[in-house]
Amino acid sequence: MNVVETFTGIDGLEFKIVEYDNSLLDDLKLFCKKCGEQGIKNNSSIKSLKLGKWGAMEKWWLVYHNDIIVSMSGVHYLPHVDEGCWYAMYRLATIKEYRGLAGKLGAPHKMQNCFGFAKMMPLQVDWCMNQGAKSIVITVNTAENKNDNTGMMEKVHRVANIFWPKENKMTKTYSSFPLYGAKQDVFRLNVRDFVSMEKINYV
Repeated sequence: MNVVETFTGIDGLEFKIVEYDNSLLDDLKLFCKKCGEQGIKNNSSIKSLKLGKWGAMEKWWLVYHNDIIVSMSGVHYLPHVDEGCWYAMYRLATIKEYRGLAGKLGAPHKMQNCFGFAKMMPLQVDWCMNQGAKSIVITVNTAENKNDNTGMMEKVHRVANIFWPKENKMTKTYSSFPLYGAKQDVFRLNVRDFVSMEKINYV
């Protein structure tokens, strides 16, 4: 198991971020099963994750508490949006009972306490930049879609359009962009994470 970071979240809970490899497949299947039970359809199976679809042009990170995965997300190349574009926070999901536990900043700082935006995003940005990324994007499904495969579509879309552009965290580049059979708003990342707010220097 390749542990890239250990940290203490809220209430002294200990977590570790791990780079995915095939030795962790059984753990990931258990996480997917839990996601399915909680209505997180995009992460409900290995097939729904599209694990392995992009080969060397994808990478995944898992967050463990004790011996179970509580959160995950990945990145992959996305040239059909823009040349040199990479897709971060892909299939980001956290088991409901662990949401908001990554940091110690309290309830008003939800994004800074998110395993994705506070902890996995900087690792993903660094990896994409090492691949020569000219842009890194995050997408959210719009209300035009009939199916909600995350259980949080409308809430995430609202937060993304209000919160993400503030302080130049992200720049919205496309609205209702057709991607993977859904209409999605596309946001270009301007910062490495939502805690340090370190700017990304694209070439």
